[in-house]
Amino acid sequence: MCWRWIGGALALTALAACGGGGAEGPYPSREIKLVVQASPGGTSDTVSRVMASLAEGELGVPIVCENKPGASGALAFSYVVRRPPDGYTIGHAPVEIAMVRSLGYADVGPEQMSLICLVSKTPPALVVRADSEWKTLDDYVQAAKKQPGGLIMANSGVGSIWHFNTLLLEQNAGVRVTHLPYPGSSGALVALLGGHVDAVVAGVGEVVAHVQAGKLRPLAVFDESRTSVFPDTPTTYELGYAIGAPAWSGFFGPQGMPSADVDKLAAAFGDAFKTEQWQKLCRERGMTPAYMGRSEFEAFAKQQAQFFGAEIPELLRMQR
Repeated sequence: MCWRWIGGALALTALAACGGGGAEGPYPSREIKLVVQASPGGTSDTVSRVMASLAEGELGVPIVCENKPGASGALAFSYVVRRPPDGYTIGHAPVEIAMVRSLGYADVGPEQMSLICLVSKTPPALVVRADSEWKTLDDYVQAAKKQPGGLIMANSGVGSIWHFNTLLLEQNAGVRVTHLPYPGSSGALVALLGGHVDAVVAGVGEVVAHVQAGKLRPLAVFDESRTSVFPDTPTTYELGYAIGAPAWSGFFGPQGMPSADVDKLAAAFGDAFKTEQWQKLCRERGMTPAYMGRSEFEAFAKQQAQFFGAEIPELLRMQR
């Protein structure tokens, strides 16, 4: 009798251990961590925090953002893909998820992730201080040609999308500048405002407040069409440079997340995307609202990884 009771107790203990995940209840039942690959204050951080605040109301649990900048996002991406695929650690998915492998920062890419959804795209702009002698992009290019390597261009990290666009400009304009990386665009812009660097390439949403305050001047937007926040600023295409790789923002989790959990997160972010608060933020920050669900985002990210896999090695060779 005693042995039968002990055996039953052990069986119940084993069942409880095996069923621990299910005991939490339907997903999500507790706080979700959203890992952001950039420093506070930039576009990635803003997108993540605003979307988190809107989506957590739909999910019924808090979404807490945690910043892990470094190596153009590779530190954050590597951290997230190593977490259990239980949906309680997810990450902000910028364009750099399609770039870091080609840059040699980490052997991580979209195929190792459960891609959730895409919510926006953002073109970059080249800005200088408002008191700069350079009034146009051509002014800047001519100055760079006169002193190869003499002008300092700050960016949000070597291999970031803003650095990539600067390399495209160098290649197409036939100039060379000195790159000074920062952990995020906010640090690069502080350096520019303080007169420590000559120019910055960053997202239009990251520079718009400084431009509106009369502290910075945009010389060009790296896109085919002008942005509504800088309607008087020409695009690189208008100026004869067919270049421009936009940033984009989405969300991902570790590979192997249950489809139902991915769909639940995508639906919550999708509802957040439709809110006036999100649409207004996009208008104010020069971002293009662009929603892609899981399948479409997977195909898009794969295409982007192939594009950067072909372009980045050539641009890096140019820098040697």
